[in-house]
Amino acid sequence: MSKAFTQEEKQIIKEKLMETALNLFHDKGTKSLSIAELTRRVGIAQGSFYTFWKNKDALIIELIAYRARQKLYSTEKKFSASLTNPAEFLTDIIYTSSIDLMTKIQTQPIYKDAFKVFEATGQNEAHKIEILYQDFLTKLVSYWKQNGVIKWADQKGLMSAFIGSSVLCSQCYQFDTAYFNDVLRIYIAAIVNKYIEV
Repeated sequence: MSKAFTQEEKQIIKEKLMETALNLFHDKGTKSLSIAELTRRVGIAQGSFYTFWKNKDALIIELIAYRARQKLYSTEKKFSASLTNPAEFLTDIIYTSSIDLMTKIQTQPIYKDAFKVFEATGQNEAHKIEILYQDFLTKLVSYWKQNGVIKWADQKGLMSAFIGSSVLCSQCYQFDTAYFNDVLRIYIAAIVNKYIEV
């Protein structure tokens, strides 16, 4: 039987589990990591894992959201750099994050496995990640409006740049590698410039 934790303890333990899992997944991939090893390294009973997640797939999905949240929070601290050219700032953010994700999928088992989990679990899980990006865009567009640097922005249109770039990256093998990065950037810039008016 797993120990009952206070809310504060749960938050601390959950973060330790996620950070430890990320390190182990990067070293071993998701398939070879056992819940027993993860909980042993964090110093909790194996059954306590299920206080936080129903299975390893649920942990993997939350880890991807956790990493995305960290990166978006870091980007929010750079909002002031967007004031001189909002469209270029957002294009750079989407392009850089897309290339980064594509590289990770190709080189790090956790990301490849995570996308298999997303495909297997359906739209609901992928939607959790999408909500993070929607919230990010809402904050960014509000920041631009508060600072008077845009006349309007269509957030649904801008979300399509995030979604479309992910689709393009997942199908990058269909493109000539000499052209893919340019095609991706042109696509993102065209969408962003269409849905922002400065």
